[in-house]
Amino acid sequence: MKAFVQTAIGRFEEQDLPLPSPGPGEIVLRLSAALTCGTDVKLLKRGHPRITLPVTMGHEICGEVAAVGDGVSGWAVGDRAVPGISGPCGRCPDCAAGRANLCVCGHADRLWGAFAEYVRVPAGVVAANLHRVPDGLDDEAAAFLDPVASVLHGWSRLREPSGALLVYGAGALALLWAAVASRRGLEVVLAGRRPEREKLAARFGARFVDLTRERPGAFVSSGGGAPDIAVDCTGDPQVWERLPGLVRPGGQVLLFGGCAPGTRVGFDAARIHYAEITLSGSFHYTPAEARAALEALGSGEVDPRPLVTARGTLADLPRFLEAQGRGEGVRYAVRGGA
Repeated sequence: MKAFVQTAIGRFEEQDLPLPSPGPGEIVLRLSAALTCGTDVKLLKRGHPRITLPVTMGHEICGEVAAVGDGVSGWAVGDRAVPGISGPCGRCPDCAAGRANLCVCGHADRLWGAFAEYVRVPAGVVAANLHRVPDGLDDEAAAFLDPVASVLHGWSRLREPSGALLVYGAGALALLWAAVASRRGLEVVLAGRRPEREKLAARFGARFVDLTRERPGAFVSSGGGAPDIAVDCTGDPQVWERLPGLVRPGGQVLLFGGCAPGTRVGFDAARIHYAEITLSGSFHYTPAEARAALEALGSGEVDPRPLVTARGTLADLPRFLEAQGRGEGVRYAVRGGA
Protein backbone atom coordinates (compact mmCIF):
# COMPACT_ATOMS: atom_id res chain seq x y z
CA MET A 1 0.00 0.00 0.00
CA LYS A 2 1.03 3.62 -0.49
CA ALA A 3 2.06 5.40 2.72
CA PHE A 4 4.00 8.51 3.73
CA VAL A 5 6.67 7.81 6.34
CA GLN A 6 8.69 10.29 8.36
CA THR A 7 12.19 8.81 8.42
CA ALA A 8 14.02 11.53 10.38
CA ILE A 9 13.68 15.10 11.60
CA GLY A 10 12.79 17.16 8.55
CA ARG A 11 12.53 14.18 6.22
CA PHE A 12 9.64 12.09 4.92
CA GLU A 13 9.01 10.00 1.84
CA GLU A 14 6.42 7.93 0.08
CA GLN A 15 6.92 4.20 0.65
CA ASP A 16 5.24 1.02 -0.48
CA LEU A 17 4.42 -0.81 2.77
CA PRO A 18 2.82 -4.21 3.36
CA LEU A 19 -0.93 -4.13 3.76
CA PRO A 20 -1.64 -4.34 7.51
CA SER A 21 -3.59 -7.29 8.85
CA PRO A 22 -5.52 -7.02 12.13
CA GLY A 23 -4.25 -8.90 15.17
CA PRO A 24 -6.56 -10.05 17.97
CA GLY A 25 -8.88 -7.22 18.98
CA GLU A 26 -7.72 -5.00 16.14
CA ILE A 27 -9.36 -3.50 13.07
CA VAL A 28 -7.92 -2.25 9.78
CA LEU A 29 -9.47 0.86 8.26
CA ARG A 30 -9.37 1.88 4.61
CA LEU A 31 -8.67 5.61 4.29
CA SER A 32 -11.73 7.75 3.55
CA ALA A 33 -10.46 11.14 4.76
CA ALA A 34 -7.45 12.31 6.75
CA LEU A 35 -6.42 15.79 7.86
CA THR A 36 -3.12 17.60 8.19
CA CYS A 37 -2.52 19.45 11.44
CA GLY A 38 0.07 21.44 13.33
CA THR A 39 1.29 18.31 15.11
CA ASP A 40 2.41 16.87 11.75
CA VAL A 41 4.46 19.99 11.09
CA LYS A 42 5.94 20.03 14.61
CA LEU A 43 6.82 16.34 14.38
CA LEU A 44 8.61 16.97 11.10
CA LYS A 45 10.44 20.00 12.45
CA ARG A 46 11.51 18.83 15.91
CA GLY A 47 10.28 15.31 16.59
CA HIS A 48 8.09 14.28 19.51
CA PRO A 49 9.08 12.70 22.85
CA ARG A 50 6.31 10.08 22.54
CA ILE A 51 6.85 9.14 18.89
CA THR A 52 9.72 7.00 17.64
CA LEU A 53 10.92 7.43 14.07
CA PRO A 54 10.43 6.14 11.45
CA VAL A 55 6.65 6.46 11.66
CA THR A 56 3.81 6.47 9.16
CA MET A 57 2.45 9.99 9.39
CA GLY A 58 -0.95 11.40 10.33
CA HIS A 59 -3.49 10.73 13.06
CA GLU A 60 -6.79 12.44 12.19
CA ILE A 61 -8.71 9.97 10.06
CA CYS A 62 -12.12 8.66 9.13
CA GLY A 63 -12.20 5.31 7.40
CA GLU A 64 -14.16 2.28 6.35
CA VAL A 65 -13.62 -1.03 8.12
CA ALA A 66 -11.62 -3.25 5.75
CA ALA A 67 -10.76 -6.17 8.06
CA VAL A 68 -11.74 -7.27 11.57
CA GLY A 69 -9.44 -9.19 13.95
CA ASP A 70 -10.33 -12.12 16.17
CA GLY A 71 -12.37 -11.22 19.21
CA VAL A 72 -13.81 -7.99 17.82
CA SER A 73 -17.57 -7.68 18.05
CA GLY A 74 -19.97 -4.99 16.91
CA TRP A 75 -17.98 -4.04 13.81
CA ALA A 76 -18.27 -5.36 10.26
CA VAL A 77 -16.49 -4.76 6.98
CA GLY A 78 -17.91 -1.64 5.36
CA ASP A 79 -18.79 0.20 8.61
CA ARG A 80 -17.66 3.83 8.77
CA ALA A 81 -15.52 4.58 11.81
CA VAL A 82 -13.37 7.31 13.30
CA PRO A 83 -10.78 6.45 15.97
CA GLY A 84 -9.43 8.44 18.85
CA ILE A 85 -5.66 8.32 19.29
CA SER A 86 -5.44 6.50 22.62
CA GLY A 87 -7.10 3.41 24.04
CA PRO A 88 -7.26 3.82 27.82
CA CYS A 89 -7.40 0.63 29.88
CA GLY A 90 -10.34 1.58 32.11
CA ARG A 91 -8.70 -0.07 35.15
CA CYS A 92 -5.79 2.10 36.32
CA PRO A 93 -6.09 4.84 38.99
CA ASP A 94 -6.20 7.58 36.35
CA CYS A 95 -9.06 5.89 34.48
CA ALA A 96 -10.92 5.22 37.75
CA ALA A 97 -10.58 8.90 38.67
CA GLY A 98 -11.99 10.11 35.33
CA ARG A 99 -8.57 10.95 33.88
CA ALA A 100 -8.56 8.42 31.05
CA ASN A 101 -6.72 10.97 28.91
CA LEU A 102 -3.67 10.40 31.15
CA CYS A 103 -3.79 6.59 31.11
CA VAL A 104 -0.26 5.31 30.50
CA CYS A 105 -1.53 2.10 28.90
CA GLY A 106 -3.74 4.12 26.59
CA HIS A 107 -0.73 5.95 25.15
CA ALA A 108 1.46 2.84 24.87
CA ASP A 109 -0.04 1.81 21.50
CA ARG A 110 -1.57 4.88 19.91
CA LEU A 111 -3.42 5.23 16.64
CA TRP A 112 -1.01 6.66 14.07
CA GLY A 113 -0.51 6.29 10.33
CA ALA A 114 -3.47 8.14 8.78
CA PHE A 115 -1.51 9.12 5.66
CA ALA A 116 -1.68 5.67 4.16
CA GLU A 117 -4.23 3.72 2.18
CA TYR A 118 -4.90 1.50 5.21
CA VAL A 119 -4.28 1.91 8.93
CA ARG A 120 -4.20 -0.59 11.79
CA VAL A 121 -6.34 0.41 14.75
CA PRO A 122 -4.77 -0.94 17.99
CA ALA A 123 -6.85 -3.24 20.17
CA GLY A 124 -7.03 -0.72 23.01
CA VAL A 125 -8.44 1.94 20.68
CA VAL A 126 -10.94 -0.52 19.19
CA ALA A 127 -12.12 -1.48 22.68
CA ALA A 128 -12.41 2.03 24.14
CA ASN A 129 -12.13 4.77 21.55
CA LEU A 130 -13.37 3.71 18.09
CA HIS A 131 -16.59 5.46 17.09
CA ARG A 132 -19.27 4.81 14.52
CA VAL A 133 -19.83 7.73 12.15
CA PRO A 134 -23.44 8.97 12.29
CA ASP A 135 -25.51 8.85 9.13
CA GLY A 136 -25.45 12.23 7.44
CA LEU A 137 -22.01 13.22 8.74
CA ASP A 138 -19.47 13.24 5.93
CA ASP A 139 -16.07 11.59 6.29
CA GLU A 140 -14.10 14.83 6.22
CA ALA A 141 -16.06 16.41 9.07
CA ALA A 142 -15.90 13.17 11.09
CA ALA A 143 -12.09 13.22 10.81
CA PHE A 144 -12.14 16.38 12.98
CA LEU A 145 -13.07 14.22 16.01
CA ASP A 146 -9.58 14.49 17.51
CA PRO A 147 -9.21 18.32 17.59
CA VAL A 148 -12.83 18.88 18.63
CA ALA A 149 -12.49 16.32 21.45
CA SER A 150 -9.31 18.09 22.60
CA VAL A 151 -11.20 21.39 22.77
CA LEU A 152 -14.04 19.77 24.73
CA HIS A 153 -11.51 18.36 27.21
CA GLY A 154 -10.00 21.83 27.58
CA TRP A 155 -13.48 23.22 28.18
CA SER A 156 -13.94 20.69 31.00
CA ARG A 157 -10.78 22.03 32.66
CA LEU A 158 -12.38 25.46 33.10
CA ARG A 159 -14.27 26.44 36.25
CA GLU A 160 -17.85 27.46 35.37
CA PRO A 161 -16.86 29.14 32.08
CA SER A 162 -18.79 32.33 31.38
CA GLY A 163 -18.25 35.93 30.34
CA ALA A 164 -15.51 36.84 27.88
CA LEU A 165 -12.96 34.36 26.53
CA LEU A 166 -9.67 35.35 24.90
CA VAL A 167 -8.28 32.72 22.53
CA TYR A 168 -4.62 33.40 21.74
CA GLY A 169 -3.77 31.98 18.32
CA ALA A 170 -5.53 31.77 14.96
CA GLY A 171 -5.03 28.18 13.85
CA ALA A 172 -7.60 25.43 13.52
CA LEU A 173 -7.74 24.67 17.24
CA ALA A 174 -8.18 28.34 18.13
CA LEU A 175 -11.05 28.61 15.65
CA LEU A 176 -12.64 25.44 17.04
CA TRP A 177 -12.35 26.95 20.52
CA ALA A 178 -14.21 29.98 19.20
CA ALA A 179 -16.91 27.77 17.71
CA VAL A 180 -17.48 25.82 20.92
CA ALA A 181 -17.32 28.80 23.29
CA SER A 182 -19.51 31.11 21.22
CA ARG A 183 -22.19 28.41 20.85
CA ARG A 184 -22.15 28.07 24.64
CA GLY A 185 -22.81 31.73 25.26
CA LEU A 186 -19.37 33.24 25.79
CA GLU A 187 -18.12 36.39 24.13
CA VAL A 188 -15.00 35.33 22.22
CA VAL A 189 -12.00 37.41 21.19
CA LEU A 190 -9.51 35.59 18.96
CA ALA A 191 -6.01 37.07 18.76
CA GLY A 192 -3.61 36.13 15.97
CA ARG A 193 -0.98 37.31 13.53
CA ARG A 194 -2.81 36.33 10.36
CA PRO A 195 -5.27 39.09 9.48
CA GLU A 196 -6.67 36.92 6.68
CA ARG A 197 -8.24 34.79 9.44
CA GLU A 198 -10.59 37.61 10.49
CA LYS A 199 -13.46 36.39 8.31
CA LEU A 200 -13.05 32.84 9.59
CA ALA A 201 -13.01 34.11 13.17
CA ALA A 202 -16.28 35.94 12.57
CA ARG A 203 -17.76 32.83 10.96
CA PHE A 204 -16.94 30.91 14.14
CA GLY A 205 -18.42 33.57 16.41
CA ALA A 206 -15.32 35.54 17.44
CA ARG A 207 -14.05 39.10 17.19
CA PHE A 208 -10.56 39.11 15.69
CA VAL A 209 -7.62 41.09 17.10
CA ASP A 210 -4.69 41.48 14.71
CA LEU A 211 -1.59 41.11 16.88
CA THR A 212 0.57 42.68 14.20
CA ARG A 213 -1.30 45.95 14.82
CA GLU A 214 -2.38 45.50 18.43
CA ARG A 215 -3.64 48.60 20.20
CA PRO A 216 -4.09 49.27 23.93
CA GLY A 217 -7.40 47.88 25.10
CA ALA A 218 -7.67 45.48 22.18
CA PHE A 219 -8.75 42.62 24.42
CA VAL A 220 -11.34 44.55 26.43
CA SER A 221 -14.72 42.83 26.41
CA SER A 222 -17.97 44.46 25.36
CA GLY A 223 -18.68 45.00 29.05
CA GLY A 224 -15.56 47.12 29.35
CA GLY A 225 -13.40 44.74 31.37
CA ALA A 226 -10.59 42.30 30.84
CA PRO A 227 -11.42 38.78 29.67
CA ASP A 228 -12.58 36.29 32.29
CA ILE A 229 -10.66 33.44 30.65
CA ALA A 230 -7.65 33.20 28.35
CA VAL A 231 -6.74 30.07 26.39
CA ASP A 232 -3.37 29.61 24.72
CA CYS A 233 -3.46 27.83 21.36
CA THR A 234 0.09 28.70 20.29
CA GLY A 235 2.45 26.65 22.45
CA ASP A 236 4.63 29.77 22.67
CA PRO A 237 6.20 30.15 26.14
CA GLN A 238 6.15 33.94 25.83
CA VAL A 239 2.39 33.79 25.33
CA TRP A 240 2.04 31.53 28.38
CA GLU A 241 3.86 34.16 30.44
CA ARG A 242 1.75 36.99 29.05
CA LEU A 243 -1.74 35.58 29.54
CA PRO A 244 -2.07 35.95 33.36
CA GLY A 245 -1.70 39.70 32.86
CA LEU A 246 -4.53 39.84 30.33
CA VAL A 247 -7.37 38.33 32.39
CA ARG A 248 -9.34 40.02 35.16
CA PRO A 249 -8.50 39.41 38.84
CA GLY A 250 -9.88 35.99 39.71
CA GLY A 251 -9.61 34.98 36.06
CA GLN A 252 -8.51 31.71 34.51
CA VAL A 253 -5.69 30.84 32.11
CA LEU A 254 -5.76 27.52 30.26
CA LEU A 255 -2.41 26.38 28.86
CA PHE A 256 -3.83 24.40 25.96
CA GLY A 257 -1.10 24.65 23.32
CA GLY A 258 1.87 22.37 23.96
CA CYS A 259 5.35 23.86 24.21
CA ALA A 260 8.46 22.16 22.85
CA PRO A 261 10.02 19.44 25.04
CA GLY A 262 12.29 20.87 27.73
CA THR A 263 10.66 24.32 27.73
CA ARG A 264 10.61 26.15 31.06
CA VAL A 265 8.25 29.07 31.69
CA GLY A 266 8.27 31.76 34.38
CA PHE A 267 5.22 33.59 35.71
CA ASP A 268 4.80 36.84 37.63
CA ALA A 269 4.33 35.42 41.12
CA ALA A 270 2.69 38.58 42.45
CA ARG A 271 0.10 38.57 39.68
CA ILE A 272 -0.76 34.91 40.22
CA HIS A 273 -0.94 35.31 44.00
CA TYR A 274 -2.57 38.69 44.60
CA ALA A 275 -4.97 38.54 41.64
CA GLU A 276 -5.81 34.88 42.34
CA ILE A 277 -5.23 33.80 38.75
CA THR A 278 -5.95 30.12 38.11
CA LEU A 279 -3.48 28.35 35.81
CA SER A 280 -4.54 25.00 34.32
CA GLY A 281 -3.05 22.61 31.81
CA SER A 282 -4.95 20.56 29.24
CA PHE A 283 -3.81 17.41 27.46
CA HIS A 284 -5.58 15.08 25.05
CA TYR A 285 -9.15 13.85 25.77
CA THR A 286 -11.15 10.90 27.09
CA PRO A 287 -13.28 8.47 25.07
CA ALA A 288 -16.37 10.15 26.52
CA GLU A 289 -15.15 13.49 25.16
CA ALA A 290 -14.50 11.85 21.79
CA ARG A 291 -18.12 10.67 21.74
CA ALA A 292 -19.27 14.17 22.69
CA ALA A 293 -17.15 15.60 19.86
CA LEU A 294 -18.77 13.27 17.34
CA GLU A 295 -22.20 14.29 18.64
CA ALA A 296 -21.28 17.97 18.25
CA LEU A 297 -20.08 17.33 14.71
CA GLY A 298 -23.10 15.21 13.82
CA SER A 299 -25.60 17.71 15.19
CA GLY A 300 -23.99 20.66 13.46
CA GLU A 301 -23.08 22.38 16.74
CA VAL A 302 -19.56 22.48 15.34
CA ASP A 303 -19.10 22.64 11.56
CA PRO A 304 -15.36 22.39 10.83
CA ARG A 305 -15.58 22.27 7.05
CA PRO A 306 -14.69 25.97 6.53
CA LEU A 307 -11.28 25.14 8.03
CA VAL A 308 -10.35 22.94 5.05
CA THR A 309 -8.28 25.01 2.65
CA ALA A 310 -7.88 22.37 -0.07
CA ARG A 311 -8.61 18.73 -0.76
CA GLY A 312 -6.68 16.09 -2.64
CA THR A 313 -5.35 12.54 -2.55
CA LEU A 314 -2.29 11.03 -0.88
CA ALA A 315 -0.24 12.19 -3.85
CA ASP A 316 -0.96 15.79 -2.81
CA LEU A 317 0.28 15.36 0.77
CA PRO A 318 3.83 16.71 0.21
CA ARG A 319 2.58 20.02 -1.17
CA PHE A 320 -0.07 20.20 1.57
CA LEU A 321 2.55 19.78 4.30
CA GLU A 322 4.84 22.32 2.63
CA ALA A 323 2.00 24.84 2.53
CA GLN A 324 1.05 24.13 6.14
CA GLY A 325 4.68 24.55 7.18
CA ARG A 326 4.70 27.99 5.55
CA GLY A 327 1.57 28.93 7.46
CA GLU A 328 -0.62 28.90 4.35
CA GLY A 329 -4.15 27.67 4.81
CA VAL A 330 -5.63 26.11 7.93
CA ARG A 331 -6.14 22.39 7.28
CA TYR A 332 -5.80 20.17 4.23
CA ALA A 333 -7.89 17.06 3.60
CA VAL A 334 -6.55 13.89 2.00
CA ARG A 335 -9.24 11.69 0.54
CA GLY A 336 -9.04 7.97 -0.11
CA GLY A 337 -8.92 6.60 -3.62
CA ALA A 338 -6.57 7.03 -6.54
